[in-house]
Amino acid sequence: MSVREKSVKAMKPPAAPSTEAAEARASLLLRKAEGSYAFPALDSVAVQFARSLRDLVRALGAPTVQVERGETATISFADWAAASAPAIFWRYHAPPLKGPLLLAAPRPLLLQLVDIFYGGKGAPTGEREELTDAEDRFAARLGRDMGLQLAAAWRGKLGLEPELDCVTCDAAKLAAVRADDELFVQRFVLRGAPFEGRTISCAYPLAALRGIAGAEPATEIPGAADPAWASALHKTLREVRLPVRSVLARPEISLVKLLALEVGDIIPIGMPRHVPVTVAGRSFALGSIGEANGNAAIMIEHIEKGPNHD
Repeated sequence: MSVREKSVKAMKPPAAPSTEAAEARASLLLRKAEGSYAFPALDSVAVQFARSLRDLVRALGAPTVQVERGETATISFADWAAASAPAIFWRYHAPPLKGPLLLAAPRPLLLQLVDIFYGGKGAPTGEREELTDAEDRFAARLGRDMGLQLAAAWRGKLGLEPELDCVTCDAAKLAAVRADDELFVQRFVLRGAPFEGRTISCAYPLAALRGIAGAEPATEIPGAADPAWASALHKTLREVRLPVRSVLARPEISLVKLLALEVGDIIPIGMPRHVPVTVAGRSFALGSIGEANGNAAIMIEHIEKGPNHD
């Protein structure tokens, strides 16, 4: 809540209530200890984010994976980037934090997730400096999804809505963070094949966290859905399975040729440049036929827009 000063009969309000209100407000988000700061809100944020990461990874095609909270540490940006390498980094603009919010994951983990997403088994791959176009798009999509999960984890504590503004494999491109800036880092460890031991880390610049001492905690909106119910509904909806199909060819032959067909005969087909993709019987997208990680695949090139699509 905010503290306003006003005069009543030329008298100034006492200083004590203002100080107490500020301390009560700050205690919900962080506490100042002697020579340091503590961040009580981040414990519950981490618990919720770990669950969300688990659900996200499972939805991508690894249904048995667990995510557990790892250690937390205060470390310089330079040391964090070096310890994360080779990694992919996501940077978010997340007011009212007075600085960026950062995520990092091992680059091999991203390549494994892409492989699973396109029908593979997530086998470890060789290290590469550059990502393919499909991997770049997947990384951006994954970053946006994790940003939504972070926003949900902060709900009820601070009106934090992380907005993805940079995806890179080069830590030097994470502008607005200097090498000697201190970060408060939370680590989340994936358990279960094929990601056993892989770690995703979430880093908050200490200066940004200190800046939220004067921020108002988020208030509940009257009539809003119960968070536990909303979370359960969201999880249930993500598990709904829909039939996805694409017709690659519709050749036509005469009845005479049909009756004359024998084993080994070939029916010529023309492969179109674009093929429709339907979900639950409704037109959803247009894609092109190709190959990804040794598997036949359809790359989505256009999402249909209409009254049945958000």
